[in-house]
Amino acid sequence: MAAPKLRDVRKLADSRAVFDLDVTLAALPDFPAEYAAGGGSVKAQLAFGREQGFAMAHVQLQAQLTVTCQRCLGAMPLPVQASSPVLIVESEQEAERAPAGWETFLAPEGRLQLEALIGEELLLALPIVAAHEQSSQCESLAAPERSHPPAGEAPNEARATTSEAPAQQSVRPFADLRALLEQAAKPRNGGPR
Repeated sequence: MAAPKLRDVRKLADSRAVFDLDVTLAALPDFPAEYAAGGGSVKAQLAFGREQGFAMAHVQLQAQLTVTCQRCLGAMPLPVQASSPVLIVESEQEAERAPAGWETFLAPEGRLQLEALIGEELLLALPIVAAHEQSSQCESLAAPERSHPPAGEAPNEARATTSEAPAQQSVRPFADLRALLEQAAKPRNGGPR
């Protein structure tokens, strides 16, 4: 694997460099494998400049990821679009001096890997919990799986089995917790001496 190309942040900012890139998700350093597993790429535009004495980049992203819906656990397409200005700092101390409200990205010794910046911004643009917008989308995806009987079983047998199955009792692991807490809170006979 080739070493990542590092660029001088000061030169990028002073020259007001602009990059239009199409980067595969797998090429983003430290990007979680579960997001890159479906393949795909991210289109990014990075426009460098200066803001309040700091090097900065205006980052615009557009990507199509395949993620797991946390409601139905099915595959789900997730379009992502983001646009944000980012101050590029060379040290933690410089980040502490950054104006309030600005996002910062650390480029040690003033050297920046463009793909690392793109990957970080893409991660920040992802939802905390990925789920279909409407629960009906989940049901429509899960319905075909429910309609198929288990292997080797005829459709009528599958229906008879599910209709005759006894109702499952729900497990309530904390059902008696209140009583235990109340019992522990009561003073004991004899008390401390």
